[in-house]
Amino acid sequence: MSRASLARLSGATLVLALLASCGGGSTVAPTATDIAAISLGTVTGFGSVVIEHRAYEGTPPHYFDDNAPGAAQAPDAVGLGQRLQLVRSATGSVALIQPDLLGPVQAVSADHRRFTLNGVEVRVNDDPRAGPVTFYAGLAGPSGLRAGAMVVEADGAFGIDAHGLPFLQATRVVQRPIWTRSVRLTGLVAGLDAKKSTFRLGDVRVRLDSATQVYPVGATLHDGQTVNVWSAQAIGDHVLRAGVVRVRSLLGVSGSASVGGLLRLPSSGGFEVAGISVVPATPELAARLRSLGPCSYVTVLGRVAPGSSYVLATGVEPYAPEAAPVSLRGNITGYVDEAHFLVRGVPVDASSASFDGKLGNGVFVHLRGAVDPAAPSRVRAVDLRVLAGAPTGGTVDLRGTVSQYDAARGSFVLSWSEAGTTMASLVRVASNAVFSGGTVDRLIDGSHVEVEATQTPDGLAAQSISFCPVSVAQGVLRTVGIVHRLDADSLRVNGVDIRRRGVLAKGGVLADGVRADVQFDIAPRTGVKLARAITVEEP
Repeated sequence: MSRASLARLSGATLVLALLASCGGGSTVAPTATDIAAISLGTVTGFGSVVIEHRAYEGTPPHYFDDNAPGAAQAPDAVGLGQRLQLVRSATGSVALIQPDLLGPVQAVSADHRRFTLNGVEVRVNDDPRAGPVTFYAGLAGPSGLRAGAMVVEADGAFGIDAHGLPFLQATRVVQRPIWTRSVRLTGLVAGLDAKKSTFRLGDVRVRLDSATQVYPVGATLHDGQTVNVWSAQAIGDHVLRAGVVRVRSLLGVSGSASVGGLLRLPSSGGFEVAGISVVPATPELAARLRSLGPCSYVTVLGRVAPGSSYVLATGVEPYAPEAAPVSLRGNITGYVDEAHFLVRGVPVDASSASFDGKLGNGVFVHLRGAVDPAAPSRVRAVDLRVLAGAPTGGTVDLRGTVSQYDAARGSFVLSWSEAGTTMASLVRVASNAVFSGGTVDRLIDGSHVEVEATQTPDGLAAQSISFCPVSVAQGVLRTVGIVHRLDADSLRVNGVDIRRRGVLAKGGVLADGVRADVQFDIAPRTGVKLARAITVEEP
């Protein structure tokens, strides 16, 4: 199912109004005094979403790619380690997905701890004291990186080293299909001309034209700003034609704020975190920031005043390592065994965790863990609790079959499986729900859907409905994720090696870096996973 093509119900106006506040315009008020109205940082868990170890509960946000602000994304567009800007209000939440780099891998160091994308050095982080550990998708880990033969997308904490050179401390690295042409580049603006039609990011000359969009609305470009540039065209002769330029700024939003990233002390004075200007509220806090030093991973707490673009900081939290820094809460999907299953799309290994209860698809769990040092494309669970069901206000992720659809009431019954037992839940479609893989017209009895919803006393309130291209036969296993290690006979998805045995993919070209839905059996004697159906969800 394509995550890029989504249709909305009549509540779309609300979503777009909130999104406009992310780009400039309206003021967003906090929903609670102890939760930031604005949060910019790294996703460290889900339930509904956890940013810099702060859980943002309640109705899941609507996700938008920051290079296409009008097109909502399905919830599974967001992964562990991704960078988000979340804006919350009393009427809903909007999250901008903000990858930093996208392009061909140009060089990889001998120890695979550093590689280069679009001229920017990317640093792998496996030290939990230095910030969120790098998580991988579509790659087993850094050893899988290949220069000249691979396209990857990297999220992370942008910084400037002691020599004045830009780098990215990666929090997430994802393999993309080799034919990907679009580019992302993050850096400091330099050499901006008087017409504001061209500037440099490192050794790349960025050109703007009448079609280039600059966000947030009302932002003015100037040298020294941190910006992210997206283009549908590859860099050619060190020139990048910008489709979207997004200035790292909080212009257009206001309220309590939480900003996580690398601390920077510009030569011109002051402080920045994640490219956002930070003004300490007291001399003591300013001294504290200086003592932490540049390139320290911190979270700054404070407020953004209406009309301003900086954080008036009242506190700072240095990154504190935890034994189990990743928190996941939701339904199990893609269950193979205790070492191979997904929670909110994140691969989990719970084989060394102690827990009471039975694991299986549909079972609602709450776990804490850490990115596995031996396999940094999965989370190794430390603590796991099997719950009787989602608590009120909890986010659920269920796949099943529609029946008793009532268009007038906007409701249906979803039949789904919990550890092999058939369950039924009443689902009410939220007025601002988003659809992927089709429109509301496809919501008929017998259709197969995946639903992200909030548990309420009256049932489930669905915020996202994805139409599934295939149904899963009883007893057949299934996993959905990014393909890698593809060869003529096998492929790997979510750490599961599956023999293809001549099964042809449907829906698109099967290649490393594409997202695919794979159904398979396990041979009883050998334990080998044997494919039954492969559907490419993204080209």
